[in-house]
Parts: sequence; structure tokens; C-alpha cells
Amino acid sequence: MESFLTETQIKVLKLRKKGLTQEEIAKLLGTSRANISMIEKRAKENIKKAYNTIKIYNMIIAPVSIEIDEGIDVLEIPKIVFKKADEENIKVKYNTLELIDLIKEKASDFIENRITIKKFKIYILENGDVEISR
Repeated sequence: MESFLTETQIKVLKLRKKGLTQEEIAKLLGTSRANISMIEKRAKENIKKAYNTIKIYNMIIAPVSIEIDEGIDVLEIPKIVFKKADEENIKVKYNTLELIDLIKEKASDFIENRITIKKFKIYILENGDVEISR
């Protein structure tokens, strides 16, 4: 399977998942701990870039895009999302509480005391998933 990770990066990540230290992996692979550290760091950077690429693509293809303005109570946002999703016959994968938690997690920099202090966008995908863009 094609990937953004090299075989070595995959091997290092698997060994780290098994609980081995970078030093132990370095001995196994016949290299330095510093090299293993760099391999692991680059692997995580590649994973983050791949995740961000998918997120950007999802935002491009999302049939629903909602701009949330400043001054909106976070508890009102799910109503806005569900209304827009209903208009497009999309069933959102989240209930109200899950959606509020997702918003608080992904847009925490834009919320203060339950009120939005900066604009952000919510995208609803065809499969009902939700992406939040800062």
C-alpha cells in the first residue's frame, strides 16, 4: 500500500507502539538514538500533513459550509448545524452534546464563556461527519 511513510518510519512507529524506547530501537536497527528520534519525528510530521490534506479535501467537497459569526452562544450552534443539514437531507453523525464537545475541542480558541469571539466555519460532509476550520 502506498503511504507517506517510509518502511523505516513504519517499523519505528510499530516498535514504539510495542513500548520499546528509542535507544532499544536504535540497537535493533543498528543506528543511533538521535537517528531514531529524527525518523519518528518525521513520521509524525508526515502523518499530520496527511491528516491535514484529508481535512482540506473534505472541506472542499463538503456540500454544506456554515460560517459561525462572533457573539453566538455555543449552545445555539447545533441548532444551526442540524437545520442546514436537514435542508440538504444529511443526517449529522453527532447528537447535540457530541457536537458541542466537538466544537469546544476544535474551536476552543474562538470561544470564551460559551460565546464565540471569532468567526469560524463548520463543514458538513455527505456522510454526516463534521469538520471545523479555524
